[in-house]
Amino acid sequence: MIKLDSVKKTYHLKNSDVEALKDVSLTIEDGSIYGVIGYSGAGKSTLVRCINLLEVPDAGTITVNGTQLTWHDENGTFHRKSNHEMKKVRKGIGMIFQHFNLLDRSTVFDNIAYPLKYSGIKKEEIDKRVTELLELVDLSDKRNVYPSQLSGGQKQRVAIARALANNPKVLLSDEATSALDPEATASILALLKELNQKLGITIIIITHEMSVIKSICKRVAVMEHGQVVEEGEVYNIFAEPKKAITKKFIASQSSLAKIDTLAKDKNFFNPTDGGRLVKLTFLRDSVDESLISDVSSKFFIKMNILLANVDMIQDEALGEIIVVLKGADDDIERAVTYIIEERKVRITDISTKEA
Repeated sequence: MIKLDSVKKTYHLKNSDVEALKDVSLTIEDGSIYGVIGYSGAGKSTLVRCINLLEVPDAGTITVNGTQLTWHDENGTFHRKSNHEMKKVRKGIGMIFQHFNLLDRSTVFDNIAYPLKYSGIKKEEIDKRVTELLELVDLSDKRNVYPSQLSGGQKQRVAIARALANNPKVLLSDEATSALDPEATASILALLKELNQKLGITIIIITHEMSVIKSICKRVAVMEHGQVVEEGEVYNIFAEPKKAITKKFIASQSSLAKIDTLAKDKNFFNPTDGGRLVKLTFLRDSVDESLISDVSSKFFIKMNILLANVDMIQDEALGEIIVVLKGADDDIERAVTYIIEERKVRITDISTKEA
C-alpha cells in the first residue's frame, strides 16, 4: 500500500513561492492501477516524485510498501529517509518517463541491464533477467539494436523493461505516453495492464489525458492548484463528476460529453411542441434494460428518443438517452418515480416547458 498523509511541498523561487502540493492525502491499494490527472502546474508530477523522494516534501507522511519514507516525530519535527537508505527503497520502485531516458550509445540489452550491473549480480543472472524482460515486453528480437533504431513505442517498452529490472512492487509512470502516437499509446497501456495482471505490480499513472485514465485505471485523483479536488472510482467519476475541472477533462474525450448541449438545440427539441425533456443516465446494470417500451406501456405515456449514446469505461457501459416524455402530468410523475426507484436510472430535467 502507498499512503500519503497531509503532504506539502513549496518551491522557493527567486521572486515568489509556489505551493506545488497542499495537504495532499491519498491511499493507493496494492496491485491497483491508480491514475493522477491534472493540467500543467497542477502538482501531479511533484506528487509522484515525492513517492520515491526524488522530490522531498516539506511536511507530511509518505509510506510505501510498509516503509515510512517521511514522518513527524512526537514533537512534530519532520524527518525523511537518508539518501543512503533510499537507495534500497528505490529498488522496489520503478519509474518511467515521457522521454524514455535511454542511453543512446548502449544496446537495448545494455539499457535494460544497466540497473543490475552495480547490484553485485553475476553476469549469467543479468543475462537471464534481461532475456526474461525482453520477452515480457515483446522485444526479444531487438536485443542488440540501439535506441535510434527503435520507434517511440519500442523505446518506451525498453524503458519499462529497465524499470522492472529489480522486480519492483511499484511502477511510477510520469506522462509515459504523452510523446507517443495513439497506436503506440494504446500498445503501451495494454502492456502496463498486462504487467499489472501478471506481476501484481502497483502502477501509478500520471497524465493530463482522460482517455488514458479511462482505459486503464480503476481509481483516479483529479488535481488542481496543488490539491486533490476529486477522487474515486473512474467509472463513478465519469458517471457523476462534481468539480468543474473534472467535467472539463471528461468533456475533452467522452462520447457523452456534448449530449446536453445538443439536447438544448431546437432542431432536436422545441419546447412549444409540448412535453418534458429529460436525460436518463444508465449505470452498469441498467444499461441493457428495455426501459423505454416498459415505461410507455405501464404508465400510458410516450417516450420519444432524441439522442442516445454509450461510453465504455474499462468494459463497463455508461449510457445516456435524451427523451421527451409526453402524457398526463400524473402519469409522467409516476413514470419518473418508477424509473428512479425501481429501475435505478438517474433522471435529469433539461426542460419542463410545455406548450
